[in-house]
Amino acid sequence: MNQLKDLVGRQERVVFVDDSATVRDAAKAMAEANVGCTAVMDGRRLVGLFTERDVLKRVLLLDLKTDDTLVRDVMTRDVVVAQEDQTVLDAHLLMKRHHIRHLPVLDTDGDLTGVLSIRDLLIDEMADLRRYIAMTDY
Repeated sequence: MNQLKDLVGRQERVVFVDDSATVRDAAKAMAEANVGCTAVMDGRRLVGLFTERDVLKRVLLLDLKTDDTLVRDVMTRDVVVAQEDQTVLDAHLLMKRHHIRHLPVLDTDGDLTGVLSIRDLLIDEMADLRRYIAMTDY
């Protein structure tokens, strides 16, 4: 079973924004990278996540202006994180337990190495199943 550092190393698109970015800027960055979440940083420190759900529930449904609202005011602050030496199964369990779709991964120094989505985990699981089937004689 893969460790999370193996999956983070395969990521093509990770979006980061400063905590002073506007909602519009964060949404544009997410749309350009075709991802559903951005890590919100204060320097090198992860301070939150901003997701498509945050845009819907904390901005649009409250009639906030995307050009005037800062990400720091509407982001998810209580972020569940994983360590890069944890397994994919650990990540699945964390995401299921906390009902989340995005999981930041930290290295041993506490620095962000990437953000995994449930899709990343499913792709890895499918690859494991394909390898298992290829090794099995029917």
